[in-house]
Amino acid sequence: MEIVRNLLDAFARRDHESAFACYDPAIEWDATNVQETIPDLAGVHRGHEGVRRYWRRWLSAWSDLTFEVGGIVDAGDDVVVLISNQHQKGRLSGIDTQMAPYALVFTFRDGKVVRWKSYLDRSSALEAVGLSS
Repeated sequence: MEIVRNLLDAFARRDHESAFACYDPAIEWDATNVQETIPDLAGVHRGHEGVRRYWRRWLSAWSDLTFEVGGIVDAGDDVVVLISNQHQKGRLSGIDTQMAPYALVFTFRDGKVVRWKSYLDRSSALEAVGLSS
């Protein structure tokens, strides 16, 4: 859980590169569940370069992005992060938008993140790791 907290803190500071020390070189970045909300980024991105491409595309759209961590749940090799109150401001349009609350699941092996998957809601993420909401 401490690694996930450090990853979230680094992201909030815009220190995106330090996260790669925590990612397995063969990480699977699974954004298949965002097809409805972010179709341009939906899919599975593999390895450090795949994750970098994902984040370059996502962050290039926004001049500002903030979020709140609504909770972190330890589920053994998985850690569930509940995200709420995410706001972003369009880089070109200047329009402020807000995302509905969602969840992320980080899967660990040997102290490294080997998989990241987004979920559109808390209950789906908790169910995926064998917990009920």
